[in-house]
Amino acid sequence: MDHRDAYEFTSRENETIGKAATWSLALAGASFIMVIVHLIFALVGSQLTGTSLRLLVFDMGAGVVSASCYLAAAILFAFAGSALRRVVRTQGNDLQHMLKALDTLHRIFVLRIALVFLTVIAVAAVIATGEGL
Repeated sequence: MDHRDAYEFTSRENETIGKAATWSLALAGASFIMVIVHLIFALVGSQLTGTSLRLLVFDMGAGVVSASCYLAAAILFAFAGSALRRVVRTQGNDLQHMLKALDTLHRIFVLRIALVFLTVIAVAAVIATGEGL
């Protein structure tokens, strides 16, 4: 084993990392609940009568896209939380596990930025078509 990979965090550092792991796993669970909520609203929250097909497709599509983003976030938060948990529970690979967790968090940040961007585009599309007003 390479000595550069054998760094071990202190017990205080492990405590902080453990808290981050717990919150990451909690966010994974909350994101999964949001998947279910968005799918329910997409399927039963749309008024089928008296609604234009375009708006109905948009509403249901937005719910499914939103649920998909939450599902991706749930999976990534679970991966990040697991990697952080491995930093605390294992010996000799702390830096590798930490880098894996940071890489996964980077993906979550990119996903959230993309979601905000898509939301802005969707709101602009609804305003432009006048369907949501």
